[in-house]
Amino acid sequence: MRALVTGTNGTVAPVVVDALRAEGATVLAWDRAAHPPTSAESVRQSVAEMAPDWVLHLATGSEDWAGWIAQACAAQGRRVLFTSSVSVFAPRAHGPLPPNAEPDATDDYGRYKARAEALVREAAPDAVIARLGWQIGPAPGTNTMTDWLHRQSAEGPVEASTRWLPACSWLRDTAAALAALVGRAEGGTFHLDGNKGLSFYEITTRLSARLGLDADIRAADAPVMDLRLSDPRITVRDIADRLS
Repeated sequence: MRALVTGTNGTVAPVVVDALRAEGATVLAWDRAAHPPTSAESVRQSVAEMAPDWVLHLATGSEDWAGWIAQACAAQGRRVLFTSSVSVFAPRAHGPLPPNAEPDATDDYGRYKARAEALVREAAPDAVIARLGWQIGPAPGTNTMTDWLHRQSAEGPVEASTRWLPACSWLRDTAAALAALVGRAEGGTFHLDGNKGLSFYEITTRLSARLGLDADIRAADAPVMDLRLSDPRITVRDIADRLS
């Protein structure tokens, strides 16, 4: 299997590349300097030139780019996987949310992701759309909860809600799940979340201990939210295992 991956200078994509290669895939990185995604035609030509079986669009970029990739893949008989976000949903007190929940984002980022999802689905009905939560890395150096906790703890006490259940996963487990979605080749919207029921306070306390941070984490009563994602079709390792 030949995969073309966008966003390889980011947080999730490099780990996905490793997961795909571990499964025997040939992986190409989309170099935006060599293949600028400036129009539907330029994207069509780039995809045709690199000739992947799958395009995994993990990069941050315009919603048009996502739609153009999906158009090119549909026209050329290729498959596309697009990573979206729990941010397509507005904050709420009751979860977890199933894949067929209607996006209702109230912020710009969530609305952008929802628009990109719609463009991808319209162009490629067999596309895989994988919604992710907050990623947890084994060490700082990328844009994960781990980096956030390092920064916050360096500034002083960290308030963490005991009544917020966030969607989040260990980064390597997310990458493994994305590679599994490519392997099963089933289209549709999928929710990837490794949090089975830990509060943000529990997560940050355990993560601090694992990292040896000794952060001053203080329990808070707000926000009150359950933004976990549920999907019985795909298994993501429980973060409690990683943080035990």
